[in-house]
Amino acid sequence: MGYALLVLGILVCAATFGGWVWLNAYGCGTGCNDFRLRWQDTEALAVFIPPFIAGSVLALAGAGTILSNRRK
Repeated sequence: MGYALLVLGILVCAATFGGWVWLNAYGCGTGCNDFRLRWQDTEALAVFIPPFIAGSVLALAGAGTILSNRRK
């Protein structure tokens, strides 16, 4: 169960960060080779931060479960 939580958490974090990068690349427009991550965009961050935190909590819970089972 711990490995499933860990993998799920990592996938959620990766998908969230990928969505954030995609949003910034899409906002750059077509033909743009150089784009920056807009950390000052609070409306977008309000959408992307909660799933990133949830993925982090899942990954930490999975890691904690794995470590607690190894100690036994």
